[in-house]
Amino acid sequence: MGAIRFITPGVSPEEKAAVDAVLDAQIDEESALEHAVSGTGQTRWQRSQRALRSDTRARHTFGWDYN
Repeated sequence: MGAIRFITPGVSPEEKAAVDAVLDAQIDEESALEHAVSGTGQTRWQRSQRALRSDTRARHTFGWDYN
């Protein structure tokens, strides 16, 4: 973790270490949540391509254009 600047006077080394540990844990938790959310599903590009890949055979039977 980077340098933390305390503006409260008289903070003990133990208190500084506790704050550092809490902030570090919070950053780790948010990072894990961000990776879990962004790692699921499809990208915007993948979602935009879905409509281009429809199966035309599912809607018509053989000879549909000759009736």
